[in-house]
Amino acid sequence: MSVKSWIAPLGCPKDYWLKTTDIETIKDLSEIPSELIKEIVDLYPNLKTGRAKDQETKKKMIELYNTIYGSNYSVTTSCGSCISACFDGIKKIYKEYSNEQN
Repeated sequence: MSVKSWIAPLGCPKDYWLKTTDIETIKDLSEIPSELIKEIVDLYPNLKTGRAKDQETKKKMIELYNTIYGSNYSVTTSCGSCISACFDGIKKIYKEYSNEQN
């Protein structure tokens, strides 16, 4: 999914998709694809204390947040408010969907 978003402005030479410059963001939590919800539910136990278990977990959290909310935070950021915004967004989704997964 993220690969297509990187090459979307190029278009597909075999016409599988057209060139686009529109960015689609999720307007309602009910529009989140089930694959992303599963990733969040699996990832959240490594984040639940408010600190990522390791760098890879932090990177995955920021990538998921960027994908869902259409933001552009750097995965290597150490900005406390940026990481807090990502954590709060992921936590909100986790709280809504964690009971449905169990």
